[in-house]
Amino acid sequence: MNDLTNKHCVPCEGDVPPLSRQAAEQQLSCVSGWQLNGEATAITKTVTRSDFSDALTLVNAIGEIAEKEGHHPDILIHDYKNVTITLSTHSIGGLSENDFILATKIDGL
Repeated sequence: MNDLTNKHCVPCEGDVPPLSRQAAEQQLSCVSGWQLNGEATAITKTVTRSDFSDALTLVNAIGEIAEKEGHHPDILIHDYKNVTITLSTHSIGGLSENDFILATKIDGL
C-alpha cells in the first residue's frame, strides 16, 4: 500500500496508460469512502455537510488543494448540502495515481 499522503501529483500529458481495474481497486483501499465507477475510469465520493455555506466552504478547500496539486476534480453541490467529488485523469481517459493522491488529501480536510 502506498503512502499517498506525502506524495504530490505530477503533470500527466497523456503519456502514461490509465490504471487497470485491479490497480485501481488496490489504490481504492488507501482512501476512505470513495467508489470506483463501473468502467474503472473514475472515483467518486459524496460528503454531506450541515448546510449550503458549509458545503461551499468544503468546495473552496478542495479547490485550494487541487490548485496546489495541479490536478482538478469535478465537483457538484446538490440538495443544498451534499458535495459530490469525481476524480479522473482526463488526459488519459482513466485513473492515475494523481487521482488517489488528491483523494487522500481531500479526505484529510
